[in-house]
Amino acid sequence: MIKQLTKLNVTKQLANNIGKRQFCTYFENRNNNLPYNTDPIKLVDESEDTAPRYFDLYNKHKTFVPFFDKDSISTPAIKGLYPREGAEFVAPSASIIGNVNLGTGSSVWDNCVIRADVNYIHIGAFTNVQDGTIIKEANEPLSLDHNGSTIIGQMVTIGHSCILEACTVEENCLIGMGSILEPESYVEANSILGSNSILTKGTRIHTGELWVGKPAKFVRHLTENEIIDIGNSAHSYTNNAEIAFEAFGLDKESFIYADAQQQGVQVGWKGSYFADN
Repeated sequence: MIKQLTKLNVTKQLANNIGKRQFCTYFENRNNNLPYNTDPIKLVDESEDTAPRYFDLYNKHKTFVPFFDKDSISTPAIKGLYPREGAEFVAPSASIIGNVNLGTGSSVWDNCVIRADVNYIHIGAFTNVQDGTIIKEANEPLSLDHNGSTIIGQMVTIGHSCILEACTVEENCLIGMGSILEPESYVEANSILGSNSILTKGTRIHTGELWVGKPAKFVRHLTENEIIDIGNSAHSYTNNAEIAFEAFGLDKESFIYADAQQQGVQVGWKGSYFADN
């Protein structure tokens, strides 16, 4: 009987709410007509009992991180692991760590991590690595034919939140957002890996193919227009990178850095990657 009454009450309540939009009731219990606080803002370092030496105005995040005392297992003749940056745009929140080469016109977007603290990662010209993607190498050679590096060719679009490790992607490819490329996987030119797919270890996508799934499987061959659209996608991100570069103020020295220099504060690493001969 109680269950029947409960169901009846719920049914009546739902019937009364038909056609009405339901909103969070949190703000109904607040007085939103109160005026804003107009008291002058007090700087933190002017507050009582605040030690200025512990008050840091500047973000300690470093977009480019070199290793001076480590050698790459793929390039042992070069001392140290240094990012080599020719990109059109690298978002300030991204991290480019170690032995990474960014090709001309490439772009790395917000919160990406490209880390090569042991081996080598190559990002080709006009390739875009979209938000939240992680690219790394293997810590050791995977076979006699694979030293564990990650190689990404030209005009490649890597979607949001992908993970690529010790793999190869040739030119003019699209890696759909949320996809995972496991070590020793290989994507040949003019191909597409669909969103949220997993290309398992040692799997190879041949030229002009569409693969989708977990694990990814061959679906069909791409049309000529689809292959052209892959290049168009990369081109559009290069244009977006040019706009973002100026919008973030990266085309000129930041006023924050200038202000820091006036105060004698070192912000970020401003040395040279290579020692002067």
